[in-house]
Amino acid sequence: MTTHATSPAFEPAPLALVGRFALNVAGYLGGVASVTARACRRDTMAVADDDTVTAQLAWIFGLGLPFVALMHVGIGSFLAMQSYFGGTFADGTGAVVGVGLLRNMASLLSGLCLAGLVAARMTPELRARSRASRLAAREGDDDAQGFLSRTASGQAARRGPVDHPEDGVGGRALAARLIATTIAGPVFGVWGAAVGTLVGWQVAQTIMGVSTHNFFRMFWEMLWVRDLAGMLVKGVCAGFLAGAFSCYEGLRGDGGPDVSAVSSAAGRAACFAGVGMLIVSSGWFILLYHAGPAFGPTLLQPPVL
Repeated sequence: MTTHATSPAFEPAPLALVGRFALNVAGYLGGVASVTARACRRDTMAVADDDTVTAQLAWIFGLGLPFVALMHVGIGSFLAMQSYFGGTFADGTGAVVGVGLLRNMASLLSGLCLAGLVAARMTPELRARSRASRLAAREGDDDAQGFLSRTASGQAARRGPVDHPEDGVGGRALAARLIATTIAGPVFGVWGAAVGTLVGWQVAQTIMGVSTHNFFRMFWEMLWVRDLAGMLVKGVCAGFLAGAFSCYEGLRGDGGPDVSAVSSAAGRAACFAGVGMLIVSSGWFILLYHAGPAFGPTLLQPPVL
């Protein structure tokens, strides 16, 4: 009896990798959307005292506003000096600093700060609560139940059952975090732009002798309504993305209490939120600036096309 060797099936390795990557991305984004939908449910959910929008905003603003201000002190002073030493004209300093921050830099940089801050706190916090809930459900451990009641910030015990007992995090707790980060996004952007503009004004006035009138006159003349609208829209998107990715990574719980697993989850949340912010910022520029008039208010003569 003769046997015929069969040739191995052809496997398009590059295509398989692309397909696997696409499926992983789709699955990940689907998980983020699922967490968001869960937070938007209207049914009544239990919540601890620190799972409120006010409590979340308190620590976000307390830790984030000084961080954002410090970053924009450097950015504002750099833009002021760069507009003079790089462009060799001082009259445009107000426009370069103020409009540059409002149009692009402040919302993006503040959003990245928020993404890192939120991921560093929310992701480990939710993972600890989720793990404690699973331990309590599996073993009936009173210590795990006690730990669960203190994981958010250690202030108040939980009241009643949660809507998802398998991970110990109610939809209202997720909603509080998403609402807080969405509010904080535009606030951080406005705060950063204000700090950077004021620092740039002082640098321009002290070092380059630019008068206050000239600085803010050029800033006002170069400012568009779409710059202000863009800061608010991009700030809201940045805050929402920071909260959504951090909550999703906090609920995944794949890796247990291992420090490296938790830090990796927080890093993923911050990086993926940052990628989303870059996409939103670039898309806004392409749709609202690049697709519109080729040139807006400018200090220089536009080139002849």
